[in-house]
Parts: sequence; C-alpha cells; structure tokens
Amino acid sequence: MTKTELAKILNALKRMDVPFVLAGAHAVAAWGMVRSTRDIDFLVDVRGDLAGKLASGLKEAGLKTVLRKGDDQDPLRGVIRIESSESASDEPVEIVLGIRGMPKGIFDRASSLDFLGLRVPVISPEDLIVLKLLAGGPIDLENARSILEIMKGKLDMKYLEGELKRCRLSIAKLKK
Repeated sequence: MTKTELAKILNALKRMDVPFVLAGAHAVAAWGMVRSTRDIDFLVDVRGDLAGKLASGLKEAGLKTVLRKGDDQDPLRGVIRIESSESASDEPVEIVLGIRGMPKGIFDRASSLDFLGLRVPVISPEDLIVLKLLAGGPIDLENARSILEIMKGKLDMKYLEGELKRCRLSIAKLKK
C-alpha cells in the first residue's frame, strides 16, 4: 500500500466520522515483537448497513474494495479488503468492521504513532492483548505474550485483568 493510498483510506474514515485504530501485526510490532505480515489491519466499529456505506465511501475515494460480512458464527462482523491499485504485491489493507466481545472505549485508549510517515491511532497494548486472547490462535497467543513481556511494568494491569475477566479469559493462558 502506498502512502498516498493509505492517506486516502485514513481521510475517508475521518470524513465519514468512523473511529479507527491500527491493529494486527503492525500494532503488535508497535508494542511487542516484529513479525511478518501480508496486510495492514485497521479496526472500526461499524454495524448494519453502515458497512456498505463505508465500503461505498472508500470506493468513492478511488479505492478498490471488497466487502465480506461476517455471519453469526464469525467473531468478525465483517471485513473490507482494499487492494493497492499500484501493485498486486503491495500490502492490502483490511478494515475489520468490529470484533464480537471487543472492549468498549477501545478507540479512546489508542495512542497516535507514526506509521509509514503518517500519524495513525494505534490500539492500546492492553486492548490488543485482549483481542489476541479472544482470537486464541497460536500466533495470537505468541503475539500477546510478546506484548506482555516487552511492555512489562508499562501496562495498566488492573484494566487488563478486568477486561480479561469480563471476557472469561485468563492471563495465565499466556504463561509458557
């Protein structure tokens, strides 16, 4: 994804007043360990027919989008995939339309960091740990472990433990 295309995405989200955070591997790299990835993930909280309006707004900004809505069994409400018009080998952007059980206030706790030369809100390390534990895959658990280890002493453990309890999850799941 080029910086110009990324700026178009961010501007479209702002223009449509859709709160968003950088999530996924790039957010893990901000708070934990760097790992390879094939896409750039943003998380939004869009429900119902707003997903179609968001996809249309991104298309109007000149972006090539594909909308996939999640069903009742899918932890993701849906994903809008944006392919680079420059090169098929560029990292696509995926906008996750929401995750069932995600913490409230997730966008308020984000930190603004530099990403590809642009200021972008990045999900907090505590919220990222919660989402990784909700996902529960082996890579997700390793990502959460790395954030917990690298951010040790800097995390709001009271908040994190409260969210894990709300989600019926345990930090013990991260112990090796």
